[in-house]
Amino acid sequence: MIVTVTLNAAIDKTIVCKNLQLGTITRADEVAAVAGGKGINVARSIHRLKGEVLATGFAGGANGYLIRKLLAAEGIPHRFTKITANSRVCLALVDTLRQTVTEVYEPSPVVEKDEWASFRELLGALAPQASFITFNGSLPGGLDPGAYYDLILWCRELNPGCKIALDTSGAALRAGIRARPDLIKPNRDELEELCGYRLDGDQAYGEAVRQLMADGIELVLVSLGSAGLIFGCQGSVFKAEPLRVPEVKSTVGCGDALLGGVLCRLAAGADLMTAVKYGVAAATSNLTTKSPGYIDPDQVEALYPKVCIRPLD
Repeated sequence: MIVTVTLNAAIDKTIVCKNLQLGTITRADEVAAVAGGKGINVARSIHRLKGEVLATGFAGGANGYLIRKLLAAEGIPHRFTKITANSRVCLALVDTLRQTVTEVYEPSPVVEKDEWASFRELLGALAPQASFITFNGSLPGGLDPGAYYDLILWCRELNPGCKIALDTSGAALRAGIRARPDLIKPNRDELEELCGYRLDGDQAYGEAVRQLMADGIELVLVSLGSAGLIFGCQGSVFKAEPLRVPEVKSTVGCGDALLGGVLCRLAAGADLMTAVKYGVAAATSNLTTKSPGYIDPDQVEALYPKVCIRPLD
């Protein structure tokens, strides 16, 4: 079983407009609301790819109730710790005329000490059953930047054979990688922030990936958006070229679909190269959806053979 942890779950609301005008009224053409947050998006991708997954984390207030209700409607297994504070809403404004996506996030809720203790108790019950645990997204208020570091080490104590993935940013990423997760998935900006300097071109990304592998990270996935994916595994660095689709509906959640595809294949026993190709296919399928993680498994299977991977010299 794959356990996805979303400590800062949200309702992801997408509003699609033909011509978004700031400072005036814009009438939407489409609106959709789904349970969101990076770990939930990963769980949705795995669920749609027929993988065994369980989503957990915090969900609070009326928005938390709706998150659980939406997950149940999708059939995604979940066990969330309730908190008093209301979970946030993340708004994505899609302008089809300009082909842009503008995201607006509400402030994060604050987690109290007793709520944190309750979640640790829940995760402690889930960890021994997991083959993979993935920690995803930002930390809510009230938690130390080292929260992921502590959870990774603790889960390893409970289940030494479990593989750990980490997908976060900033101080939480800097602290978390000190626990040496098996997999990390920074994007371009997150990798530059982690390195502390600007990276220019594939070779620079490759050198940063090599350093992270030397520090004990088994698989490093650097998502570069429309420029594809650079990744490192087994001491070598590779580039996966991007696949094109006739129409891009939204880029939100593509990194989560990438991670979901990779974990789904690894959990099924695939080798790293196969898993990464499958992840790229899942991320590409996500481009054709308006809401994050709503990938088409048949489309993923059709895209998978088209993924081209080459060594990065």
